[in-house]
Amino acid sequence: MDYYDRLLEDVKALIKDEKFIEARQLLDVELNMPYVPLQYEQEYQSLFTYCNQQLAGNAKSKTYDQEDIEALLFGSVDQASVACEILATSNVRQHLEMIEKYLSDKPNVLIRTLLIEILIDQNIHEEIKLDYDGLHVEFIAAYVEPIAERESTEVMVKILSDDFENDNPTFYKMCIDCLVKELYFRLPFSVVEEESRYLTTAITAYVYESLGDKDQFDAYIKEKDLAKYVGYDLKLKEYRV
Repeated sequence: MDYYDRLLEDVKALIKDEKFIEARQLLDVELNMPYVPLQYEQEYQSLFTYCNQQLAGNAKSKTYDQEDIEALLFGSVDQASVACEILATSNVRQHLEMIEKYLSDKPNVLIRTLLIEILIDQNIHEEIKLDYDGLHVEFIAAYVEPIAERESTEVMVKILSDDFENDNPTFYKMCIDCLVKELYFRLPFSVVEEESRYLTTAITAYVYESLGDKDQFDAYIKEKDLAKYVGYDLKLKEYRV
């Protein structure tokens, strides 16, 4: 199974579990890539439209008040995902106190990421308290640069493209997929350009490791003379996702 089929399988599994916001997020990232094979692009676009329709339909099918949303958000992870779907299609400014309450006290990393993305999408200017893996910070979502618009993201995508896209496009796409997940898990923080090679090297190691191909990684490090960049910590490994 190649990269595109694996992504399709992951998206369909999320849709089957009615996790439409997560499925849409995966599809959105992929559809914004410079190249997607036509036969996959059409199906991805169809599923993306379906997710949007389901999210819109869910929002209209029931009226959720503050207590309903709060009960979902502070319930199981699946329930919290439903709360995020509702909040994504709502005026989130009406729920900032509840969101801050959740984010400021040991939030689940997946739900934390979804909530921060919603706050960024809706350009929230209020200061929000956040417990980020035990580090207590405050951030303003409107000042967090979207991942796709960052210069550091462009630099890292170019590094991976130069190293892998022509010779191993499937591996390249896997690296991009992992890079995007890593950057989302780091929200609201960003990666400075000086860290770019450290992070791409760690992403490459992570993908090679997932494929059980450490020898290939060692050969890559030797060929590119990247030994000094090895050892950068990934949230992907810390969270085991």
